[in-house]
Amino acid sequence: MELGVVRQAWRGLLWNGAVRWGEVQQANFKEINMEVMKAEALAEERKLLEKIANKNGGLLMVDDVLDEARNPKSILHKHFQWDDDKAAEAYRKMQARQLIQKCVVTIEKAPDVPIRAFVSLSTDQYEGGGYRMTANVLSDDQQKGQLLHDMHLTLLKWKKQVNLLDTETEEILDRLERVITRRVSDRRGKEIANEAT
Repeated sequence: MELGVVRQAWRGLLWNGAVRWGEVQQANFKEINMEVMKAEALAEERKLLEKIANKNGGLLMVDDVLDEARNPKSILHKHFQWDDDKAAEAYRKMQARQLIQKCVVTIEKAPDVPIRAFVSLSTDQYEGGGYRMTANVLSDDQQKGQLLHDMHLTLLKWKKQVNLLDTETEEILDRLERVITRRVSDRRGKEIANEAT
């Protein structure tokens, strides 16, 4: 019988363990060690990227990163596809995504404001990806709610970076977050009311 959940920390990492009748079950140490190893590897990669940037006056250039990564012994090598056929296909997929993202439409409410013709919802990304026509998403309550949720998550990511910006930008993001949060809450309230009837 589970009584609750306790959060535990070790070397800056958090994990959940279940509390059962006064005993704490700890997460599998193999998993923890893997997370620690990943964090250490990321730190080493960051240090190498900083070293490359410092050689160029603090500016990190993509070509310099690729030059370093070409060496099979480099810790960056594993992050790249070195099979040219597979890399070419991946590049064409990236170009297709860029093409999709360039397409814009306007809506009747704001004909002077172009918006993306296609959007990618996070729920679709979990299931293999894809883009939906924005007009269809805006006319479907569930998909529109998901789009609002995704926008809220994006806003939260921006807010994490706001300390790099000025207070005016911070205030704008705060106002935007209040609007999106209110819309998400209103939508959830309507869904609960619909389920009750």
